[in-house]
Amino acid sequence: MPNSLILQFKSGAPLRSAPFIAAVAADPRLAREVDPATGNTPLHWAACGAAPLSVIAALLRAWKGAAAAKDSDGNVPLVGAVANGCQADAVQALLEAHPESIRARNGHGRHTLLHTAASVGAHSSVVVLLLAAWPGAAAEQDEAGNTPLHFAAATQAHPNVVRALVKAHPAAAAIAGQLGRLPLSLAFLMEAPPASIKAIHDAFPDAMRDERIIADWRNHGVPMDQ
Repeated sequence: MPNSLILQFKSGAPLRSAPFIAAVAADPRLAREVDPATGNTPLHWAACGAAPLSVIAALLRAWKGAAAAKDSDGNVPLVGAVANGCQADAVQALLEAHPESIRARNGHGRHTLLHTAASVGAHSSVVVLLLAAWPGAAAEQDEAGNTPLHFAAATQAHPNVVRALVKAHPAAAAIAGQLGRLPLSLAFLMEAPPASIKAIHDAFPDAMRDERIIADWRNHGVPMDQ
């Protein structure tokens, strides 16, 4: 094992968890390394690589403060973990190490972690975890007015994700986002699963009065009775 965890990540070679964890345990100072080019710590790299809980936990044991460290783009490790598909147990460990991370925004925009999770197809367990940490995130809007529900509708998110977002903030179904689109319109346009369409429709049935939604339904969507 080299004496630089950052160089291991940069090498692009596959990393084996057991030797990696053993190296961190033998020399916890390795976890405090910072890449001068990106500001990333080993925890940032591990999170962006969707590392398993065992690796995330080892790095946190070595240096819990890494969970609050920001890279050169202003992102804490939790941002990379959510954006790149870390499992819910790893996300939970990062949240417990630095609870304030739940308020992080992606880069310089207004996307919350919940926006990111909805847009990248995160598992519903991750979405539920993020909602539990910050229920109000379901009502947050980005620069274009989109809530996380808009992203879930537009990316064919699993119905369980859509249901969780609707339950957390039903009013999001009535919010017009980018180009004036309602979540139901996006769901029809992108041919979301019928169960997702139903959940959004049930939260705001009056959306069907919007002429654009009627056109989207006819041209792209799934009939409501399917």
